[in-house]
Amino acid sequence: MTVGIACVRGLSRALRVSMLVGLTAVVAACGGGDRVSDFKPQRLIVFGDSSSVIAGGNLTDVNGGTVTAAAGAKYLVNAQAVDSAGAATGALDCNSYPIWAQALGFHYGIGFAECNTFSEATPRGKIYAQVGASVADLPAQIARARVDAGGFRSTDLTTIMIGQQDILDAYAQYPTKTAAEVVALGEAAGDALGVQVNALAREGARVLVTTLPFQGSTPFAAAQNLISGERAALLTDITKRFNAGMRSALVNDGRVIGLVQADAQIDVLVRNPSNYGYVSVSAAACSTPTAISCTGPTAGTTTVPSVPGTLVTGATVSNYLWADDRHLGANGQSLIGSLAIDRAVNNPF
Repeated sequence: MTVGIACVRGLSRALRVSMLVGLTAVVAACGGGDRVSDFKPQRLIVFGDSSSVIAGGNLTDVNGGTVTAAAGAKYLVNAQAVDSAGAATGALDCNSYPIWAQALGFHYGIGFAECNTFSEATPRGKIYAQVGASVADLPAQIARARVDAGGFRSTDLTTIMIGQQDILDAYAQYPTKTAAEVVALGEAAGDALGVQVNALAREGARVLVTTLPFQGSTPFAAAQNLISGERAALLTDITKRFNAGMRSALVNDGRVIGLVQADAQIDVLVRNPSNYGYVSVSAAACSTPTAISCTGPTAGTTTVPSVPGTLVTGATVSNYLWADDRHLGANGQSLIGSLAIDRAVNNPF
């Protein structure tokens, strides 16, 4: 398997082109493309929330609850596995429609126990991300990784995408708290994330941390706007201040920490959906309550019938931006993965 095949399966041609155009802008924004030498991580350690999870079976959320999930399931539209004849096997193809950290692993030839792409005897990728995790849960994830890894090294690449829960928790306090107060809560959570990223980098690991897409663009926000018209804008404001808080705290010297600017790139798609082949950037593609149990259809052949997935009428894997009411679909995840690869390659780690 090659990273190209895995990362672009199901993506529209327009989006693939947009990725290449967008990468140039991100390199310029993060300090250029010069690097001292090629960085080749020996381990890939993944922190964060559900956007960085691959299920090995049922999942446990941060509160100890059980999330029913098939092996290889992710919070996007999942691919059904097929046999050599094209018939659905009833399992999931975890290599197709990768999450962003998985796409990064493809680039470096690193797989995970939950999806051992390269059939490593001991996969060099490890996922500590948890369903429902907030910034306050990150130190515990890092502590577990520190013990398992025997400490962090300069050949470790770590990834962090977290904060959505903090934004939603802050928003949930509105209108009991004022808009200004809940926005301030988001900024404080972002600041706390930046401090933790700096601390992880000081331990020796190389860190890629991503900003969060504007939560006011999610299907959840669209539903909230039916309550009162300012709510989607408020969710975006909280997200912007979260990202700003993280950026202001971050020691982003381009050496040991790389910043992946997912917010700007996803916003480009939201503002210009037809340019990138999207039918919807505000509705959920999945008919299931959450994307962990959502599947795309199989194609079928002349001898093997197609098997329907769990998408709403008119939705495909590539023409809806969001999988469920708060998780990006395969296109959005792959775009962030491409941005992360570019940042890792161009950072002078």
